[in-house]
Amino acid sequence: NVHVALLSLEPKSLSPIDWSMSDVVSYFTAAGFPEQAAAFRTQEIDGKSLLLMQRSDVLTGLSIKLGPALKIYEHHVKALQKIHFEVEEL
Repeated sequence: NVHVALLSLEPKSLSPIDWSMSDVVSYFTAAGFPEQAAAFRTQEIDGKSLLLMQRSDVLTGLSIKLGPALKIYEHHVKALQKIHFEVEEL
C-alpha cells in the first residue's frame, strides 16, 4: 500500500526526490492534511521541490494556516529532508 510506505518515513520507501506532484499530495493527505495537500498541488510542488523547501516557504509561500503549516514543516518536510540527505551522504 503506497500510503503505508509513505507514512513509514523509512529510507527504504520510495525516495522523496522521485515523488511526483501527486505523490506529494497523496503523502500529505495520508498524513492527515488533506486541505493543506491541495496547496502543494496548486504550487506544483514535486519531490525535488519539497526537499528544497525552507521553513518560510511552507509558512508563507503555501498560503495555509500557521498551525498546520508549522506541523507540516517540523514533522514532515524537515523529517523527509533529514532522511533524504542522511541517506545520500552514506
